[in-house]
Parts: sequence; C-alpha cells; structure tokens
Amino acid sequence: MNYRTILFSVLITATLLLAASTSTASASLCQTVNVSSTYPHQASAIQHVQVTTTVAGSCTSDGEDYFSVRVDLLDGASGTVLSANSVKIGYSATNFSVTVQNGATTPPTNQTWTLTINTYLIQEGGVSGQSLLNSTTATIQIGGTPLPEFQNNTPLILSAVFGAAMVILFRKGHLTQFPGPSCKVS
Repeated sequence: MNYRTILFSVLITATLLLAASTSTASASLCQTVNVSSTYPHQASAIQHVQVTTTVAGSCTSDGEDYFSVRVDLLDGASGTVLSANSVKIGYSATNFSVTVQNGATTPPTNQTWTLTINTYLIQEGGVSGQSLLNSTTATIQIGGTPLPEFQNNTPLILSAVFGAAMVILFRKGHLTQFPGPSCKVS
C-alpha cells in the first residue's frame, strides 16, 4: 500500500468514528399539551401592556435535567426583542403548568401593532438544550380603530377632495361655464 491510500483510509475511519460518537439524534423528551397567550386587543399609545403565556405539558424526567420555559416578546415589524422572561419548572417536569409574564410599552402612534410571541422549552444538561414550542402572532390596536374606508384607499380620497374642490369653486362663481362645445342661447 502506498502512503496516500493509508492516509485516505485513516481519514475515512476517523470521520466515521467521529460521526458515530457525536450523533445528535435524540427522542423528544417532552410532549407539550398546551401553549396559550392572553393580551389586550386594544390599548392607548405609550401604554404598558401585559402578555401572559401559559405552558402546560409533560416531560420524561429522570431528575438529572433541569427544565424551564422562556417566552420572548418581539416587535412584529422590526423583530426587536421587547421582553424576555423565563420561569423555572425544575428537575421534575412530569405534568407541569407554568405562567410567564412579559410586558412592553406600546408605540406612540395610533396603528395596528403586531407582536410575535415565541415560547421555548429549555432543558439544561440534556442533549436537546432549547427548543421552540410555539410562535404566535398577536395584534393590538393602538388608539382608536381607524375607519376602514380611508385606509390605503387613494382613489376614494382623491375623489372626495376633487368633489369638495368643485363645490367650493361653483359656490364662489369661478366655474359658471364648463369648457366644451359652445352653445349659444338666444
């Protein structure tokens, strides 16, 4: 055997041994029963709002791994994390129910504000580490509800402005005759 064949065989064997020893395949330890979030559907500008997320589930727990739940509250438009909070489950995660509170301040303008609520189950000491349980989109109306007929309806707005201008011009006597075919009235 030549040198290259021996080196190639050693590299292949080492790669196979390394791949076999660092397998990341693992069975899911937890079965999430329910993830639900409550939040106000309407709020004022620059108001503190509370988002409450409840997670209930059951994990196969041998007492060696420590479990907790983390909830991240993100601005839907920018993806900025507004709040991150976690609650401990403990070493015994069989049939658990935890509630996580997150708070944020609403934007200063009237709008429909979109939030993303990401819920994670964290297993410390285990192979799986952290896993995303649920991602929910929430919307909160900031300020009064906008009139739907004027939201992004440019033709309607232009027609209303043009009609109002015509009425004003007729009343002031600027438009008494329309240009067009001439008619003589005797």
